[in-house]
Amino acid sequence: MNENLKKIEELLDFNFKMDAYQRGYRWDTAQVYSLLTDIYEFTPQFQSFYCLQPLVVRKINDNTYELIDGQQRATTISLILMFFKSKSYQLLYTTRNTDDDGVNAFISGIPQLSFPDFIFQKEIDNFDIIDSLISQHWKEEIIINKPEINNVDNFYFYKNYAVVQNWFNKLDEEDIEMFKRKLLTNTKVIWYVEKEDSNDKKIIEKFINFNEGKIELEQAELIKALFVLDIAKTPNAVQRQYEENQFADDWNLIEHQMGDHKFWQFITSNKNDENIANKINLLFQLHNGFGKSEDKFYNYRKFENSFKNSEEENKPNWSKITQLYNGLEEWFFDRTSYHLIGAIIHLTSFNISTVLEKAQESSTKVKFRNELRKLLGNEFLTEKFNLELIKYNDITVFKMLFLFNIALTEIDDTETFFPFYRFYETKNWNIEHILAKNDDGLDTIEEFKSFHREIDSLIKASTDEDITLENKNIIKVLLDELLQLISESKKVGIKKKTKEINDKVAEFFSVDDFNNLCLLDQSTNIKVGKKPFRRKRNIILRLDDEIEIKPDTYIPIGTEYVFSKKSTKSESYQIDYWSLTDRESYLKFVQNTISKFLTPEQDERN
Repeated sequence: MNENLKKIEELLDFNFKMDAYQRGYRWDTAQVYSLLTDIYEFTPQFQSFYCLQPLVVRKINDNTYELIDGQQRATTISLILMFFKSKSYQLLYTTRNTDDDGVNAFISGIPQLSFPDFIFQKEIDNFDIIDSLISQHWKEEIIINKPEINNVDNFYFYKNYAVVQNWFNKLDEEDIEMFKRKLLTNTKVIWYVEKEDSNDKKIIEKFINFNEGKIELEQAELIKALFVLDIAKTPNAVQRQYEENQFADDWNLIEHQMGDHKFWQFITSNKNDENIANKINLLFQLHNGFGKSEDKFYNYRKFENSFKNSEEENKPNWSKITQLYNGLEEWFFDRTSYHLIGAIIHLTSFNISTVLEKAQESSTKVKFRNELRKLLGNEFLTEKFNLELIKYNDITVFKMLFLFNIALTEIDDTETFFPFYRFYETKNWNIEHILAKNDDGLDTIEEFKSFHREIDSLIKASTDEDITLENKNIIKVLLDELLQLISESKKVGIKKKTKEINDKVAEFFSVDDFNNLCLLDQSTNIKVGKKPFRRKRNIILRLDDEIEIKPDTYIPIGTEYVFSKKSTKSESYQIDYWSLTDRESYLKFVQNTISKFLTPEQDERN
């Protein structure tokens, strides 16, 4: 068995002493619920064990250890074992309502107390309600006649035992026995024993300072412990202290930056990766490889084997991890690299590993960036992505609009970085017809008048190359009929005639072409969809008096350009409708922007 891991059943004969420096037991209901649920849902057939965060101890005698870190977890597990009426390790306290032997008499009597009944509701966070029920019961039924037991520690012991008891109430005997087996034999903690003669608790506090709220231990944290254990072997005290401080600073900095959603969505587009509890784990995956998807501790085992079996000079080198991170950070702050890499990560099948390979193969920064452009060009400068051919329903449309927005940010907004995280946070993107394809959103007489003006202006501005005279006359007749219905306020007839006109416009003007498309989030699209161009423009540019877009709504820069008509020449500029001239200018603008973005740089070193 791994010398750094212990099953829960291997701890049952131990006594754990909590010294005065320990804070009280404070796990909340959500944390206890998560621990119970995670162990219950753990499947031994797919994973060899379920790993909890470390217990850091100092040996006092054969069966007694000072518990330096891990009190919250150890206490919660002891409450679960108490519910099972199972043998458990003993928790001893030097303070807080203890007998002389350190045993908290209140804890041992908890199962004999009364508890409120409640149900955990799936998909609903009802922990606050549960906490209120328990607190009320504690005040009205438990301490009313025993004020001497009323302290914060005892309340948390009581509260979390109530959570444990009610959680198990939903299970049958077979499930409870299965849970018990999983807890005792398949659940492990990383076991770190501090030297008996050491009095430097700061080492432990600094390096094994895992978040109390995290239940299942990520392999990154196990790897952290391996580096800590290795540093602790450094014989020179001054050198050891320096390495400890350096490692702590490095880890905290990297962990913080990897957890920043702006940085994270720059280096990965996989939504599953968002659930990684400690995102520094990605660096270890990039360093060692990803292993099989079901092997959650692949990198931990690789590091562990290297520490155990390698000569001193071949042991894992922390500086290689920091160098890897520093490279990612450098690209994050370099606008051009940032936009090229982000486009590759989010719009192609390549990932950050491919980018790292290209960096290693390139002798200069310019050559590296040109290699990235080549990757993108091989994907997007192909017939498949020909903007003059792709249509509304093609899956390529979204990618081209996404790429256009990245390229436009790089080229035309030189102080700004494209917000990949905003694209990620916007759950549903819609492809919006700039000139509306149908009329479902029109309702008032004023809106139908605006629609009439828009289509009338479009027809008058259209040349014989844009639309045949016959088709133009068809729409003119329909417009005259619509105007008559509007003057008579015949709403049913108006709606029917508007649909006829829209169908003809869609047929004659190819509204599904790329030059009539842009990106909008679903919420905004619902507000502006089907409305005449000028009304859409006012809403999107936040000029509308009636319909407001939330201040935090992300409108892509390319969409703002469309409705500001920044690609239209001044002599053709008008804000009443989306003309064929506007469409042609927009298409050329998108093509030129993407082409410029992917054009190789000249390397002055050559």
